[in-house]
Amino acid sequence: MLAWLWTRLSEGGARVSISGRALSRFPASEVERLLRAQVLIEERKADTWSVCAACDCGLDARPVEQSGDAFRACCPHDQAEDVILQKDDLRRFSVDVDRLVARIAASGNLVGTVACIADSVWLLGETPSGHTVVLSVDADNLVAPGAVMAIRAAVGAKPIMAIVHDLSATIAVRLREVGVEPHEIAAVFKAGSDGTERLVLDPPSSVPRLVMALSAQSVTLDGRRLDLPTQMFALFRLLIEQSVKRDPVLKKQEIETQMGRPANEIARDLRNALVSSGMPEAQAKSLVATVRARGYRLGLAPAEVVIEP
Repeated sequence: MLAWLWTRLSEGGARVSISGRALSRFPASEVERLLRAQVLIEERKADTWSVCAACDCGLDARPVEQSGDAFRACCPHDQAEDVILQKDDLRRFSVDVDRLVARIAASGNLVGTVACIADSVWLLGETPSGHTVVLSVDADNLVAPGAVMAIRAAVGAKPIMAIVHDLSATIAVRLREVGVEPHEIAAVFKAGSDGTERLVLDPPSSVPRLVMALSAQSVTLDGRRLDLPTQMFALFRLLIEQSVKRDPVLKKQEIETQMGRPANEIARDLRNALVSSGMPEAQAKSLVATVRARGYRLGLAPAEVVIEP
């Protein structure tokens, strides 16, 4: 529920209004727990309802009428379009952003004090492995001018994990270029044995995803061997070796010097070869990521890569 609430905030803004009908998907005990913690704040009940999808009545909303214990959202044109409502459907809730952030941090057993350190960016604390965790309403906030500088000023040289509700491949690449490992919030919230959602952050260094064995000229990603032609393996090797350097971008000029072909053509062929090995096209594009006006980079964090002699 915490991840869902954060997504609603990210999409609707800090003043988002959440209906009782929307919250009915969660156990009543969980809703009540967040009400007691004042993460959810109950507002005045709704006295209007959204108009019919295809209605041309010109109303912004239709009135809700009560008859005994029953509630009905009335269409002025067609009674058959009336909606029968439950009492809880009319409940409305707002969200206390700071309390929600604190609740998310507490669910992950993070160490340290929660603090807002940039525009809509919060420091949640540290994992046991020493990774600093930040939470942002929008991924764009993390790549805004001065954002990473503000985060670095707050946490120093510690490795950083960033959590957002939605993450594009482009922004993921930009964040990794400046040493920030991004995660979508839905991917890092997991249900415990008691059904309660918890923030679970495994350090990227704990599970290498890509292993390149130079002697065998083989590459394994997430346990699957990638069978690549000789030239494609050579380019992939250049990308992988560059990924663990200070500047992970393999420049176009270097590709053309080493491979003897235009960089955009051979990068396209490498992506096609990865797809032929069984990789989804979107994953191939994010794995061989374009860095505009510079070149290409591997779409993985350095700690997720192992190069074996």
